[in-house]
Amino acid sequence: MNSGSLLELLGQRYVNSCSEALNGLVRDVPSISAAVVATADGFEVASVQTRGSVAAARLSALASSLLALGHAALRELSMNGGGSVLVENAMGKILLMEVHRNRLPIVLCVVADADATTGTVLWAARQCTGTLENTPP
Repeated sequence: MNSGSLLELLGQRYVNSCSEALNGLVRDVPSISAAVVATADGFEVASVQTRGSVAAARLSALASSLLALGHAALRELSMNGGGSVLVENAMGKILLMEVHRNRLPIVLCVVADADATTGTVLWAARQCTGTLENTPP
């Protein structure tokens, strides 16, 4: 999928809204070092970084794969429906959240440093997800 195809499916207005939402997310939670909105099949829609050099394309692919694995685990345990995945260690956290869109499934990926409070990152990511879900195409 190329950027032209993404723009056709999502619309330039939505892509711009994704960028604005990500900028707000990293501004409001300083412990977030990177955030990406990607399609469910792993293509970058928008991204922002405050430090480091995370390759947004690689993070997009990783986010879609990990969220798909999380969904498979939920289905296996008869816990149907959407969800999120949190991966953390002593160096930081990666949070993946499903964004419900009619035209194309989207995933939000948030990378936070070791000082991040899980609840703060989760709350902010949920707020961002709500914005992304309610933004018109």
